[in-house]
Amino acid sequence: MSYKTFFDFSAGLTKTLKVPVGTKESIINHIKTVEAALKIEREKYRDCPEHWTRNGYTDIPNNILCEIAEEHNTWTIWLYDRLVKWTEKEPEVFEEMTNEDFQNYLPALRRITVPAERWTGDFYIKRMEVLYEVMRGRETEGITFDVKKLTQKQAAQVINLFSEFLDRHDRRLAVPKDFDYLASSYDGGYEWCEKCGAITYEHSLECRRRGCPLQKEYAEEDKQ
Repeated sequence: MSYKTFFDFSAGLTKTLKVPVGTKESIINHIKTVEAALKIEREKYRDCPEHWTRNGYTDIPNNILCEIAEEHNTWTIWLYDRLVKWTEKEPEVFEEMTNEDFQNYLPALRRITVPAERWTGDFYIKRMEVLYEVMRGRETEGITFDVKKLTQKQAAQVINLFSEFLDRHDRRLAVPKDFDYLASSYDGGYEWCEKCGAITYEHSLECRRRGCPLQKEYAEEDKQ
């Protein structure tokens, strides 16, 4: 697989950028929110650039850490794409972002990694959705598959293999029959049929397989 680096190796801006009015304030507000929520501090050693101090987020609840990390990581990729766009086409109504401005943002323009043992159920689903999309040949979060894409069934089997080690919240991810996305039985994303496997509720109502256990179950429920 290949990974885009985004801001990981950025040293600064080579020239002042014209960005939409309000962009700089929005960036500052986002960074302040993240640093406050996760109790992140900055430090500077001699002439080296300022950076976030090492932080294990040990006193941050898992749900807060996962929520902030997901929002921040999505925002970081979005901002990178926006800056590239504004470099290529300047906005009509703009303010100037200098290298000095950018240096102030740079310590926070990094994605936050959450250890697998701290993943919430929702965060697990989102990470597996990214993995599934990549394996299906669709670039996601800057990650691309460098070999032939897997089929829905193959990709689902890989997710199932990882679930033994990562699915701590029993989300039971699977790809519903005739679809190309991951769903969880936890929130009713699919029904399980002994004959059809994972299948959406709507599709299961149309199942015509002889002896379908779901159809039998539905019939018994209707009698009650």
